[in-house]
Amino acid sequence: MDTIAVDLKVDLDHIGWLSFDLPGSSVNLLTTEVMRELDHRLGELESHIATGKLVAGVVISGKPGTFIAGADVREIAALGDVDDAREKSREGQRIFRRLERLTVPTIAAVDGLCVGGATELALACDYRIASDRPETRIGQPEIKLGIVPGFGGCVRLPRLVGIQRALRMIVSGSSVNAERARRMGLVDRVANHERFEAAVTDFVREVLDGQVTRHPPRLSLSGRLLENSAPGRQLLFSTARRQTAKRTQGRYPAPLRAIAVVQATHGKQIDEALPIEAEALAEMSQTDVSRNLVRIFLLQQASKKSLSVEQLDRRSEVRKAAVLGAGVMGGSIAELIAAHDVPVVLKDIDQEALDDGLRHASTLLKKGGERGVFRPEEVGLKFALIHGTLTYEKFDDVDLIVEAVVERMPVKQTVLRETEERVPDHCVFATNTSSLSVTELASAAARPQRVLGLHFFNPVYRMPLVEVVRTDGVSDEALATAFGFTIDLGKTPVLVADRPGFLVNRLLTPYLNEAGYLLEEGAAVEEVDGALLEFGMPMGPCRLLDEIGFDVAEHVAHEMEAAFGRRMQASPVVSLLRQEGRLGKKNARGFYGYTGGRQRGVDREVARTLSGCGGGSTAGKDEIRHRCLYSMINEAAFALAQDVVGSAGELDLAMVMGTGFPPFRGGLLRWADGEGLQTVVEALQEFQRRLGPRFAPASLLVEMAASGRTFTEPV
Repeated sequence: MDTIAVDLKVDLDHIGWLSFDLPGSSVNLLTTEVMRELDHRLGELESHIATGKLVAGVVISGKPGTFIAGADVREIAALGDVDDAREKSREGQRIFRRLERLTVPTIAAVDGLCVGGATELALACDYRIASDRPETRIGQPEIKLGIVPGFGGCVRLPRLVGIQRALRMIVSGSSVNAERARRMGLVDRVANHERFEAAVTDFVREVLDGQVTRHPPRLSLSGRLLENSAPGRQLLFSTARRQTAKRTQGRYPAPLRAIAVVQATHGKQIDEALPIEAEALAEMSQTDVSRNLVRIFLLQQASKKSLSVEQLDRRSEVRKAAVLGAGVMGGSIAELIAAHDVPVVLKDIDQEALDDGLRHASTLLKKGGERGVFRPEEVGLKFALIHGTLTYEKFDDVDLIVEAVVERMPVKQTVLRETEERVPDHCVFATNTSSLSVTELASAAARPQRVLGLHFFNPVYRMPLVEVVRTDGVSDEALATAFGFTIDLGKTPVLVADRPGFLVNRLLTPYLNEAGYLLEEGAAVEEVDGALLEFGMPMGPCRLLDEIGFDVAEHVAHEMEAAFGRRMQASPVVSLLRQEGRLGKKNARGFYGYTGGRQRGVDREVARTLSGCGGGSTAGKDEIRHRCLYSMINEAAFALAQDVVGSAGELDLAMVMGTGFPPFRGGLLRWADGEGLQTVVEALQEFQRRLGPRFAPASLLVEMAASGRTFTEPV
């Protein structure tokens, strides 16, 4: 073998240390080649056992702070057909079964990320010990790729932790930290990560001395009633299917198939159960949903490499940051930075606003502790990293600033000039503007080469996308610093050009605008939102306008109309409702009513206000969807032609991560290809004839349809 990814060393105590260390990679992956190496090392272990030279085997990682990040998703994308996928699953099962059959105790020592095939490898061992470092997460996320665990996870996990706990992990694709894993019986011991190596050695010794005993999963009384009787299990599985079907609405087949596998394999001998799992993995891997989800995952990974290694090498480390403006966005961004252990100054000009921003940040940190994002005892330490101020104190060593003040260019330029006088020359100034020109903002700077955009999406803690807005004059170092910092914050960066609306807001504008025109014609709020919800959008356009706020939406609409003219001529609906004092969810008066922040149905006064606009819409669900969504496809073609974003894939990623465009559809342009670009063009031309020039198809779209080209290629 040219390179060694799986090494075996047997120490003087006859303990075999099986170490994973994939060359040239920051993480370990269970590639086909790595699995072959593992198979070879297991043969060596068997030989040592046969000659009496081995008393235990320990699986470890040679990469500090990480265990194994599962399978190589590129190999999942490359699976040829059902037979190919079935064979790959069976081969993985065979190798892990070989590990399971070793006649000496085997221990998985998990220090860092352990997901997918890595968890299945750990399940094939007799014992598991995990470190308490925050990065240690154990899970089975295969569902998020549209498949089911295929190396034994559906079979072994329920037997180890119980059916209900296993189903929660498998069907949700969620991971658990080390302590939670211990409580549920997934690991036997949690050790301090600073002395993990010594703790593993001690644990192995205890195993060999017979001091560690595996126990059946501890279940509550109701859990025992459900899991330990045939009628109880029947109820358990039927409830799981019903709840999952309601949540997935038939759009994601893998969760229901996983439940079926767990049910079908319960009580069977493992060699009888594993083929059932392999068949499910094979079939799910060939669905359009899986191919689309895998594509989105690979696009997300590729987005972090939009800048070359050489470009990223020019980045400066952000040891300290600042946020200007303590509104909801400012407080949220400050919380995000502090949550990643970077000191941050939060500045405002109003004490009440500053107090609100700090309270908001504190609340978000507490929720992070409750959700297990970090340990509860860390909440106070992270909040202490946020320094609130009304002045420019503590700005003399700031490396990066995120400006989130009011969306008015003169104000932003004034803030930029004031800030530049008080920060070091190397400091990067990133505006969080959603619609204003970053180039125009930079024109007021003494160091315009250090000004760019970092457009976060609300809510910041939940939305993964950040648009990194580059101007023609931004330096490579400033761009690399901001781009790298975005990745450090756990976000998905997409590079966009400095054009009006950037990318996501530009594409959302015609979508939301068309909803307004439909309402103006007399369509009901429920009809418009319902049609898009059925399509798979996380919320309808009217509900989204409530979330955005009518004041913000009106401002952006006018900016877009000024930039793009008749194509984005604003519907009067939002302005009409704004004149009534409606702001959306923020003042509990939007298309919907709200009580305590919770939606309580369409506000009937809105229907009365809009009743005079039109004479009753004849648009059905299909027309509503096509008018809203085809408008976005058309604007996407305009944006690509103007190089707003580098590729159709990056555009699709931005729409999924920034708007919640249904992942199972693979992205806006992947879906457009499925519709047929000629079909889209013909529909736009018909809408143009009936409804006006805003539907005029983009030249690029017309050319692609005529030549039979598509935006995207299958994975």
